[in-house]
Amino acid sequence: MDVFTIGRCDDCGELLAHDAATCSSCHGIEISRTPSSGTGTIVSYTVLEISPSRTCTDFAPYTIAIVALDEGPWTYAWIEGVVPEPGKVRVSYDRMIPGEPYPLFVCG
Repeated sequence: MDVFTIGRCDDCGELLAHDAATCSSCHGIEISRTPSSGTGTIVSYTVLEISPSRTCTDFAPYTIAIVALDEGPWTYAWIEGVVPEPGKVRVSYDRMIPGEPYPLFVCG
């Protein structure tokens, strides 16, 4: 299994979402990668009945969520499994899907 990484601003040390290009704190553009625990809580989500791309066909339903990572940053993520209630659902990183910008997290 690959390791999930998030951004860390080289100027101020702020932890950032995995796909951040600019620091939300100091607006720095030098972003390094740092390992994440890959765990968090769903803040909000939506269920898509039709896949938005050809690469997201290995799990259903197609749920995209905002995940508050345990380290602090929020990130968009695909979710595998049923999401009963935001704010109480723990998720963990599973993998990156080739061709997709968001990681896949699983409930539980």
